Amino acid sequence: MTNSNIIYSKITVISLALLFVCVFFQAFESKFHELIKKDLIANFKRIFAPISNETVTTWSGREIRPKYFFQPESLEDIQDIIRNAKETGNKIRCIGQGHTSSSLSVTKDYLVDINNLNNVSEIKWTIEHGWTVTALAGTRINNIERALLENNPPLAFESMTYQNFFTASGVVAVGCHGAKTGGPSVSDLVVKLQIVTSDGTLKEFSNEKDAEEMNAARLNLGLFGIIYSVTFRVEPLFNLRAYDIILPLKGWLNPENIKQKFDNSDSLIIIYFPFNQGKADISNDEIRIKQFVRTQDPATSQNSTTTNNTIPNNSSAQAVPDILKNPELTPMLKGEQWKIVKNSIKNVTLIATEALHYRSDIETVQGHDVEFALKVDSDFTNVATEFSYFINKIGEYAEKGKFPINVYGLIRMIRASSALLSPVFDNDPNAIYCFLEFSSLKGTRDYPEFYEEITARWIKKYKTRPHWAKEWEPAPGIQKFLHEELGERLAKFEKSRAKYDPEKTFFDNKILQKVFYG
Repeated sequence: MTNSNIIYSKITVISLALLFVCVFFQAFESKFHELIKKDLIANFKRIFAPISNETVTTWSGREIRPKYFFQPESLEDIQDIIRNAKETGNKIRCIGQGHTSSSLSVTKDYLVDINNLNNVSEIKWTIEHGWTVTALAGTRINNIERALLENNPPLAFESMTYQNFFTASGVVAVGCHGAKTGGPSVSDLVVKLQIVTSDGTLKEFSNEKDAEEMNAARLNLGLFGIIYSVTFRVEPLFNLRAYDIILPLKGWLNPENIKQKFDNSDSLIIIYFPFNQGKADISNDEIRIKQFVRTQDPATSQNSTTTNNTIPNNSSAQAVPDILKNPELTPMLKGEQWKIVKNSIKNVTLIATEALHYRSDIETVQGHDVEFALKVDSDFTNVATEFSYFINKIGEYAEKGKFPINVYGLIRMIRASSALLSPVFDNDPNAIYCFLEFSSLKGTRDYPEFYEEITARWIKKYKTRPHWAKEWEPAPGIQKFLHEELGERLAKFEKSRAKYDPEKTFFDNKILQKVFYG
C-alpha cells in the first residue's frame, strides 16, 4: 500500500469517527432535553399530579382540551407551573367554577384549576379601608361569607353576584356584579390583589402602590398572571326587606316607574319570564320586580329567597327536553312554570348574605347567557325603551312560530366602575349603567338569529359593551367595535399587562388578541 493510500485511509477513519461522535452528541443532547422535560413533569407529579388529555366542560357546555390540567395547592405549585410553561413554550389559562360562557379559559396548553387554593386568611379593620377580608383565589364566595358571618362583628359584602358558588378570583378577573343601585361591580370592592406574574414572583397591586395599575389589575381577564389572593372591602352585616312584586307588563314598564323603583331600592332586579300566561300572545304577560330595601327590622327568614327560586328552576330543568324538541310547547310550559313561581313568592326580611344570592341554584339548567351594559339616561328612557324592545321582539318572533328565548330577560342597574376594561367604566363614579341580560336553553332553535338581531341593535344604537364572562363573541362586529371603543383605556391596560407578562405566557386567546391589537 502506498503512503498516499495509507494517509487517505487514516483520514477516512478519523472522519467517520468524528461523524459518529457528532451524531452521538446530537442524539444525546436530544435525549438529554427530553429527560429534562420528563423530569419537570415528574416533579409536578410529586407535588400535585397534572393530568394529560383531560377534557374540561364548562357550565355552558364549552369543552376545553388542554395539553395538561393542573390543580395547584400552594404558591410554590403555581410558581412551578409558570416556570415549566416558560421552559417548554406553553401558554397558561385559569379556570374557577367554569361558569364563564365566553372563551376566556380556553387553551390548548396548560389549564390551571385554582379551586384547591381555598382559604380565608384574614379579616381585619384598617383606617384606610375599614373592614376587609382576604381570601385565596379559589375560595368560594359562600365560604368567604361564612367566615364573615362568624366574625365579631358579623360582616357582609355590600354587593355580590346572585350565585354564591363562584370563586374569589373569578368574580374579580371578569368584572362580575350584583344589583346594588348605589354600588359598583365586585372588582371595585377589591383593595388589594396578589398575582403570580410570568417571572414567577408574587406581585401586589393596590391603589396605594399604583392606582392606574390597580385599575388594570382589578379586572385583568387573567392576562396579568395567576391570581393568588384577593382582599375585598366589606361592611357590618345589614338586613334587607325583600319585596317580590308581580305586575301587569302592559302599562307598568315605563321610565317613571323604573326610576321610582331604582331611587327607592338598595338592590333591584326586573325580570321577564316569557309567555308567563301560557300563550304565544304576550300582551297580557306579567313582570316580576325583586326589590331590596335596607331595614333595621330583624330577619324573618334565613333562606326563603333562595328556596323559593329552587322550585321554578328545577321545573325548568325537567321541561328542557320538551322545549328543545317541540318549541311550540314553550308558551304552555312557561305558563305552568310561572304558576309555580307566583305560588312560591314571599315578602321577607333577610340578612344581606341571603338576600344577595337569590339564584344560587342556577347550575341546574345549562344555557346561553348574554349581558350588555347600557349607560342610563337621566330620565331612564333608554332603559324602558330597550327592555320593552327586547320583550316585544320575543312577541314578534312568537307570531312567526319562533320561540328563541325560553328562560328569562332581566335588567340590573349599578354605578360606574374604575376598572379600565369594565363594560361600565366611566370617569363619573356616580354614572348609572343598566345590564341588559337574557338567557335561553342550550340548543334552542332560532336563538342565534334573535341573539344577532338584539346585540347588533344594542351595539349600533348605544355602543353597549359586553360582560366579559357572558356570551359576547358571536355578536356582529364585536372585536372591531371593542378595539375602537376601548381605545385609550386598552392602551393603558396593555402597558401594564406587557410589564408583567412581556412574553404573553397568559395571552393565547385569539379573539382577545383581535380585540387588543385589531
